[in-house]
Amino acid sequence: MLQAIRNHAQGWIAWVIVGLIILTFALFGIDQYARGDKVEVVATVNGENVTAREFMTLYNRQKQRLQQQFGDMYEQVVKDEELRDQVLQALIESEAIRQWSTQNHMLISDQQLAATIHGAEVFQQDGKFSQKVYEDVLLRNGLNVARFEYEQRQYLLENQYRALTQASSFATQSEVEQLAKLQGQQRDVNYLRVDHRPFLKTVEVGDEDVADYYNKNKAAFVEPEKVVVQYVELSQEALAKNIAINDDALLAYYNDNQALYTVPEKRHAKHILIDVKAGDDASDAAAKKTIAEIQEKLKNGESFEALAKTYSQDPGSANSGGDLGSFEQGMMVPEFDKAVFSMQVGQVSEPVKTDFGYHLIKLEAIEARQTQPFAEVKEQVTHQYQMQQAEKQYFDLLEKVNTLAYEQSDTLQPAAEAAGVQLSTSEPFGRDGGKETFFSNPKVINAVFSDEVLKSRLNSASIDLGNNHAVVVRVKDYFEARQKTQDEVASVIKERLVREAALAESAKLAKTLLAKVEAGENPESLMGNGVEWHTVGWIDRNNQRMLPQMTQQAFKAAKPAEGKTSWRSHQLTTGDTVLIQVKGIKDGEITAAQKTQLAGAMGEMMASIEVEARLQAIISHADIVKKANYKTLK
Repeated sequence: MLQAIRNHAQGWIAWVIVGLIILTFALFGIDQYARGDKVEVVATVNGENVTAREFMTLYNRQKQRLQQQFGDMYEQVVKDEELRDQVLQALIESEAIRQWSTQNHMLISDQQLAATIHGAEVFQQDGKFSQKVYEDVLLRNGLNVARFEYEQRQYLLENQYRALTQASSFATQSEVEQLAKLQGQQRDVNYLRVDHRPFLKTVEVGDEDVADYYNKNKAAFVEPEKVVVQYVELSQEALAKNIAINDDALLAYYNDNQALYTVPEKRHAKHILIDVKAGDDASDAAAKKTIAEIQEKLKNGESFEALAKTYSQDPGSANSGGDLGSFEQGMMVPEFDKAVFSMQVGQVSEPVKTDFGYHLIKLEAIEARQTQPFAEVKEQVTHQYQMQQAEKQYFDLLEKVNTLAYEQSDTLQPAAEAAGVQLSTSEPFGRDGGKETFFSNPKVINAVFSDEVLKSRLNSASIDLGNNHAVVVRVKDYFEARQKTQDEVASVIKERLVREAALAESAKLAKTLLAKVEAGENPESLMGNGVEWHTVGWIDRNNQRMLPQMTQQAFKAAKPAEGKTSWRSHQLTTGDTVLIQVKGIKDGEITAAQKTQLAGAMGEMMASIEVEARLQAIISHADIVKKANYKTLK
């Protein structure tokens, strides 16, 4: 046929083919060119489209970032449905902000965009912007210049919108003073605890109660479907334990990999941090003034550690005199890191500006780089040598296991023999996982309950568990979901009903006792079986003398009237009820530095709340339509 077409390509057959092509374009092509490519839409905001392409771009970026962050735990930590919801909501909010910005004549100039891109270190070479580096970086990340600059303009526009709102937000002095008083407030408290456990022995639950509960809650007593699986487990770690060793091989490995056994230089430093609000010139000037004041005191011989405790706004190190401990090069932000690793012991740096604010740094000590002797690291060398030798063995065996599991799909015995391991059998488990750690892995559960493995009873492909650890599974037995009988669950139901009844009785007693103490009865006189009186005294919000939930309730209690006490009842998560007595309240004292830190935190909180409130107001007035296709896009 093909030869015939070639022979007649200049004849009537060629004209027939051309005619068919013309007909195809006439029926479909022109219309396609007229309409352009079909744009798939996942949502609309006031009639403006949020496209599937935009959704998938952001979704894939977020997914990749989270996979890097959580590694092998990604599948267990991140729910795909929630991630998709968050991505779509972010795109809707972004579009709403863009529309609002356009309506209010906000824009990002070409100069602003260029300054931002040129200022990014990732696009610089020898400290200057490089067009070649810029294009190379975008290319490696699958972006073109036009698309990237469009996204950057949108990002800057959103930041401009947020900055506009944040700039008008502030915390007044009286608000800060009031919050400082509340933050440092102390309360004189005691409490009466009503234990529910004595009632566990006195309440009665009959067979009729158990039967009634069972009949009303049968769905709660359904045993889900379960499987028993056979599996072949292969891991580099297990193979490494069987690798033969000798001192000559270990010493050769040590000499070839001395970098692994060299401890890099570490430096021990302290610092004083003064916060700066991003983009706030007044905050920057105030920070510089404070830094200059500290430098003057250092010149006059005042202790760096004492000044750190007074001035530093780093909550993690201020109380310890600014001590950051020892660290290697590259562990701190670049500006800080560069300063520390260019200093002499005992030297105090000039002010160093980072995203956190201004730092004064004191270098305490230098721990020199050193190579650990072979004798000290022999155990570590042995493990790493065995792991290196086992790696190739692991991949060779994995290939054999995969091949045999596929070629002999109705049994895993040949694959187990090829791997040199026992064919193992699991305990029964359901879709919520099993006792073996990897049977709780979503990848394994999905494979086990797939149609291919569960219904067709075929071997799975190897399932990567991370760190050169894999498993191949096949279903041995399947047990359908079933309704448990009343007899099977009677003891569980009775235990549940007894506890509920005991909690109810203890809560009832607590209510009676509350009425008595509020009427003025001495709480100590109410002590008895399961009722305990505890004297505590003055506490603050961070005290360790009461449970956090009790402290929270103590500070929620009403302010007592002059010469009287106030009471608050609260049921703990254990089931016990506590009656908390507040005898007195007094304002605590906080330092000027703490108050400054509190003012900054409160201002940021107010700004954040206002930004979110305004955004929600814009969203609430927008006509938003979400389409279901975003849940399944690939």
